[in-house]
Amino acid sequence: MKKNTQIITFLLFLTLLISGCEKFLEEKSDKSLAIPTTLRDLQSLLNNASDVNHVFCSMGEASSDDHFLKDADYNGLNYESDKRQYTWQADYVTRPLSSNGDEWYNCYKVIYICNSVLQGLEENNLTGQEAGYIKGQALVFRAARYLDGVQVWSPVYNRATANTDLGMVLRLEPDINIPSVRSSVQETYDLILKDLNDALPLLPATITSPTLPTKAAVYGLLARTHLIIGNYVEALENAERAFEISNELIDFNGLNPNANYPIPSVNQISKEIVFQTRMFSSAINNFNVARISPSLYNLYDAGDLRKSIYFRGVAVGEYRFKGTHTGNTGLITGITTSELLLIIAECNARLDNISEAANTLNKLLIKRWDVNQFIPYSFTNKDAALNTILIERRKELVYRGLRWSDIKRLNRDGYNITLTRTVNGQTITLPPNDLRYAIAIPETVIEIGGIQQNPR
Repeated sequence: MKKNTQIITFLLFLTLLISGCEKFLEEKSDKSLAIPTTLRDLQSLLNNASDVNHVFCSMGEASSDDHFLKDADYNGLNYESDKRQYTWQADYVTRPLSSNGDEWYNCYKVIYICNSVLQGLEENNLTGQEAGYIKGQALVFRAARYLDGVQVWSPVYNRATANTDLGMVLRLEPDINIPSVRSSVQETYDLILKDLNDALPLLPATITSPTLPTKAAVYGLLARTHLIIGNYVEALENAERAFEISNELIDFNGLNPNANYPIPSVNQISKEIVFQTRMFSSAINNFNVARISPSLYNLYDAGDLRKSIYFRGVAVGEYRFKGTHTGNTGLITGITTSELLLIIAECNARLDNISEAANTLNKLLIKRWDVNQFIPYSFTNKDAALNTILIERRKELVYRGLRWSDIKRLNRDGYNITLTRTVNGQTITLPPNDLRYAIAIPETVIEIGGIQQNPR
């Protein structure tokens, strides 16, 4: 009972600390916070999936080109910040903290929990296999949040400018009296990779719940990170290691396309999930409101089962998403076996292994197409292979929180993707590599915490 009270007290204090007037990373507070001191209590903090695994950033997904809002739905948005976010405005795009939709808060709340766990292990001299396992989990969750955040609030990784581009505020301990200063994009990715590599030997290969990280999860996050950076050899190696451990695929030929949520799940987790994290559901990316962009829907051929598994018609020529891996409205952002195969295929294509790229892509698509209509791919040149794989990546990973990051890295590499929306008769565009791809940090954080805002 004493242990439970200690955890509840800690979480209550944490909630008060980072809400209301005492905004997290905005105002200073006393460091003297009683952090749980036992392995059981520290593990309990990481078992709280509603905090640690959920409410990952949705601002990138909301800003991407896979969906649109009808004028009536746009005009009915409750927050002016949501309207500004949807139309790619330069500032004031974050909901107020009191709305429970401040994604900066959501991100750093979990980073604070992870830092508290790591400090609790160190200050109480907790060692051994179980302590190492807890440390590994905290490092993975911290890395996952920094990787999530840097896609939203920083420019795309560019080797020529990464040492000077503004990255995340890197907090490595729970003392919030330490001044908040933005690190570079390079330093942010260096920490993400370090945390993941440090966690790898501490974690088991498998575990009973995908909400807790494993070696497969770490390899998957390493693969995703290296893909974003452009380290294709490393991305390929890590994706292959992850897939060696976790490689189950769902055959869409056996699913019921008329079901509300056709992809089967057990306890809101499908068997393709390697590491489960979930996105915050905003009014913009809420698939019960947003419509799928015709440019995306029209990519699916008649024999592609994803066309009926992922989408439902709501009006003539209008479709909404239903292909979640949770059996409900929850949108996953974590690693899945399908993402691993697409990373393996893309990296093989980029490294001129086009035969292996085709074989890997076919391994996924045979599970996604009508078995009587699927014709395996074979490629004769690198460009054709890469273009096909990137289209399949977009078609497969819908509403996974990855499209915004993909647009940024592809535009960095010269793909020249321009985003366009029409709102109340006005056409709005976001050109390739625009400064607004680094979404504005909440103005209250800038004003009170003194953190540097993204250039505009």
